[in-house]
Formats: sequence, C-alpha cells, structure tokens
Amino acid sequence: MTRRGTGVPDELRARTAERTRRNAQRAAQKANRRRAWPRWTAKAVRVAAVLVPLAGAVGAGAWAWHDGAHLRLAEQVQASLVRASMEAGLVVREVMVEGRSETDADALMRALDVVRGSPILVFDPDRARVEIERLPWVAAATVERRLPDTVFIRLTERRPMALWQREGRLALIDVDGVVLTERDLGRYPDFPILVGPDAPQHGQELIALLKAQPMLHRRVEAAVRVGDRRWNLKLRNGIEVRLPETGLAEALRQLADLEEKHPLLERDVVAIDLRLPDRLIVQTSAAAAEKIRLPGEKI
Repeated sequence: MTRRGTGVPDELRARTAERTRRNAQRAAQKANRRRAWPRWTAKAVRVAAVLVPLAGAVGAGAWAWHDGAHLRLAEQVQASLVRASMEAGLVVREVMVEGRSETDADALMRALDVVRGSPILVFDPDRARVEIERLPWVAAATVERRLPDTVFIRLTERRPMALWQREGRLALIDVDGVVLTERDLGRYPDFPILVGPDAPQHGQELIALLKAQPMLHRRVEAAVRVGDRRWNLKLRNGIEVRLPETGLAEALRQLADLEEKHPLLERDVVAIDLRLPDRLIVQTSAAAAEKIRLPGEKI
C-alpha cells in the first residue's frame, strides 16, 4: 500500500522508522557507558598504558642488577609515575572524617600527615591508621583512599568512664583505664573520682555495680583503692562506706536495700562498714553518740 500524496510505500516507511529508532538507542547506550566512568579515568588509563610496562621492565632490571645506575633509573621512573598520576588528577583535594567528637582536629591532621595537592597514590593509609590510633581519644580507625582525590577516615572514639587522681592531679580515663585528657574536666562534674595506682584497672567493675544501684551511684563522690584489694567509697555528704574484698555486688545491694527501708545515709553517720558478710557496722559522729545517751533524743 502507498500513502496518498507521498509515493512511499507504508512498509518502507515503517522499516526506515524502526532502523532510525534502533540507531538512536545504540547511540544513547554508548553515551551512557562513557558517562559511567569518571572523567579523570580516561587520562589515567592512557598514562598507565604507557608507564606501567616501563615500570615493570625497570623493576625487573633493578632486581637482576643491583648497581646504582639501575636504582637511580627506578627512582626516576617512580617519579615519572607520580607526576603522571598528578597530571591525571590523582591528588588529595579533600579529607573526610566520620565519627570525630572529642579527637583534636589539629592532632588528627598531624597524624594523617597528608597535604592537599599531594599525589594520592603516594599516601599510605596503613601508616596513617597506625599513627591515628595512637591519639588518646581514638580506639580504632579506618583510613581509605577514595580515588580520584579524597582521603576518608572513620573513627571509633573511646568512652570516658571516670576521673583518676594520680600524684595530686586528675585525668579523664575510659573503661580500659586509658588516660584521655587532663583538660576541661569541668565538663564531667558527675563522674566519680578513682584514687589509687591500680584504680583504673578495677574501676570498670565497680562503676558497673554502682550503676546497678542508681540511688548509691549518684551519691558517690570518690572511690579509693585500699591495699590493691578492695574499695572505700566517699559519699558526697562525707560518709565513708568500707566495701569487702569479695561479694562486692551483694554488699552494695544490701546497703541499697537498707537505705530504701530505713534511710541511713541522711543521718549523722561517719562511716558504714560492710566488710563482714553477716553484719553491717555503723559509726556515728561524737555528737550523734551523745544524743543517743540522752533519753527521748533521736539521731
């Protein structure tokens, strides 16, 4: 059939339209494949195609003949590779950090030891990670090169637990006893103070048990390690609580139950001794003891 006025058969027209549609589709797919690669990769691939075989040949020569000339040639080729990578856009332009809250930014950049504009392929992520993990607040770090131009850092920071008194000075420590800082300690007014050379190593257990008894935990001002064996608690109102070497959880539970039934920590008490498993000894002040002797008087 021929469409009136055109002189072109309908079948030929349909084949032509289908062929045009297919050509357009193939062109679009080809363009999409080109766009899927970053723009910098085309130049990088061309540079690598020339320099990588050359570097391999020089490397083999340097392995075979260990004289100074070959070593110098290898260094020259390495320098050429670095220059070529920079021309291809493989330089550090951005440093991204995730998970930083307390870690000092300047200290982090010094540990990272990278300069914007430097060749990213020369940057050593493993060495940077080791240096970053030496910073006080950093428990673990991940360092990556994200081509073409980004260094990415993910930090896991330590969790502060308490203040540690050592040689008359206070320092913030984490759950592992690692010293985090001696500055800005006023940010942690509710943290208990641990006293004693081995207090950080044993503090995690004590604080966990105290947190299980919230009424006691909020009253504790300091915990003093006695003879590397046990703890004495100093409450915020001045009362001293002497804890046993063993059965610590039970002793704290006993004191919390007693306080709930017969409020004791608000009375004129100097010390409470929980070191004996079958009894609790309460030491009152001299003034309270004198009142006990007077008929009709209460503590």
